[in-house]
Amino acid sequence: MKKINTLLGLMLLAQLAITQTTPDEAVRAALQNNPITRAAAFDVQAKKYGEKASFNLPNPEVNAESPTGEFFVVGITQSFEFPTVYARQKQVAKAETALAQAGQRLEENDLKYAVRSLYLETQVAEFQSRQWAERDSLYQAIGVAAARQFAGGEIDFLQKTLAEIEAGKVQQERLAAVQKAWVLRQQLSIYTGKNDLGTLLPLGADTVGLLPMSEISGNPSVFYQEQTAKLAEQQISLAKSRALPNFSLGYLNQGPRSTPIDYRFRASVGIPLWAGQYRAGTHAAKAESQAAVARAEAQTQTVVMESQRTKTEATTALLKVKYYELQALSQSRSLIIAANRLREAGQVDYVAFLRTLDGAYSVQREYAEQVQALNLAQLRLRYLAGEL
Repeated sequence: MKKINTLLGLMLLAQLAITQTTPDEAVRAALQNNPITRAAAFDVQAKKYGEKASFNLPNPEVNAESPTGEFFVVGITQSFEFPTVYARQKQVAKAETALAQAGQRLEENDLKYAVRSLYLETQVAEFQSRQWAERDSLYQAIGVAAARQFAGGEIDFLQKTLAEIEAGKVQQERLAAVQKAWVLRQQLSIYTGKNDLGTLLPLGADTVGLLPMSEISGNPSVFYQEQTAKLAEQQISLAKSRALPNFSLGYLNQGPRSTPIDYRFRASVGIPLWAGQYRAGTHAAKAESQAAVARAEAQTQTVVMESQRTKTEATTALLKVKYYELQALSQSRSLIIAANRLREAGQVDYVAFLRTLDGAYSVQREYAEQVQALNLAQLRLRYLAGEL
C-alpha cells in the first residue's frame, strides 16, 4: 500500500511538472507565435534577397532599324554604371541586411521583456488572489461571529455593521483579484499561443544580488541606431559614386551590308556634367549620416540614464524586500494571530480589531508589490543589457 501511495505521489508530481509553464517556456512559445517576430524575420529575408539584386544592370535594348533606307538591321545596346557603383550598392545592401537583423533583435528583446513582465504580473496577481481568499475566509467568519454576538447582546449595532461592511469589501476585493489574475492569464495565453498554461512558478524575490551595470553596446536599441548610422555612412559612398561616368556598349550596323564587323560596334560614355545635383545628393547623405550618429548618441544617453535609474529602484526594492522577509511579514502574521485571540477573549472591540487586521494584511500586500518592483527592476536591467 505504501508503494502504491508513493507511486501515485510521483505520478502527481510528474503531472504537475508537465502542466507547469516557466518564464523561459513562455518566452520560447511567444517567439514562435508572435506575428511581430515573424515579420522581422521576413524583413531580414527580404534584405538578403536585396543583396543579390544589388548588381542590377538595366535591361539590354534590342532594336531594329533601317539606317540606309535599303534594309533593316538588328542591334543591341547594353548600358551600365561605373563598376564602383555596383560595389557600393552591394555594401549598402549588406548594411540594410545588418540593420534588419538589428531590428529583429530589437523586436525579440521587446517581446521577451513584454512576456516576462506579463508573467511576473500574473504571478503577483495570483499571489494576491490567494492572499485575498485567505483574508476573505477570515472576514466572513468574523462577520458571522459579529452577527451572532449582536444577537446575543454582546456587541452593539455599530460593531456588527462595521464587521459586515468590512467582510463585504474584502469579498469584493477577492473577486476583483480573481478576475484580474484570469485576465492576465488570458493575455499570457495570447502571447504564447498556449490555451492551457498550467501552473506558473510561485512568486519569489531574487535577493541574491543585483545585476552589474552591463555594457551599453549590448542594448538592442543602441545597436540598432549604430547600424542605422553605418548604413547612412555607406549611403554617402554610394552617393559619391553616382557622380562617376556611366557606359554603354552596343552592336548596330549603320552602313552597308559589307561593313566590316569591327565597325558595327559602338561605345559611349555618360559624362556627369550636372555636378550640382550629385553634390546635393552627397550633402543630403552626409546630413542623414550626421543625424543618424546623433540619434545613436542620444539613444546611448537615454539607456545610460535609464540603467542608472533602474539600478537605484532595484536597490531600494531589494532593501525593502529584505526588511519584509526578515521582520515585517513575521510580525504581521503574529499580529493577526494575537488580534484573533484578543477578539475571541473579548478584550478588544471590532473597530480596533478590524483596524489591526487591515494593517497586518496591508504588510503582506505591500510585500508582494515590493517583490514585483524588485523583480521588474532586475528584468528591466537585463532588458537594457539585451540579456533576456
